[in-house]
Amino acid sequence: MNKVELVFDKKLTNLAGYDYGVSIYNEQVKGKIDLNETFEIVFPAQIKGIASSFVQGFFEEIVVNIGLIETGKRARIISENEGFQEMVLAKLQ
Repeated sequence: MNKVELVFDKKLTNLAGYDYGVSIYNEQVKGKIDLNETFEIVFPAQIKGIASSFVQGFFEEIVVNIGLIETGKRARIISENEGFQEMVLAKLQ
């Protein structure tokens, strides 16, 4: 399975910051998924909100490698929170 489950401090409910997004990608995702296939990124249930700055930092390397359109097609953002995938992908624009 082409999937990564992200881990955050349990007290954290919202994600923000371009640099923080880049560091989470580098620490938890980089080299662990095949960008040429559909891939899943699982966010823990406690994450309720996510800022554009975090999304743009987190996905920067993915978008540089496969482009915005392919990122939208291949990325599956998994969360127990309704509408989370749509919210995340909308912030990539």
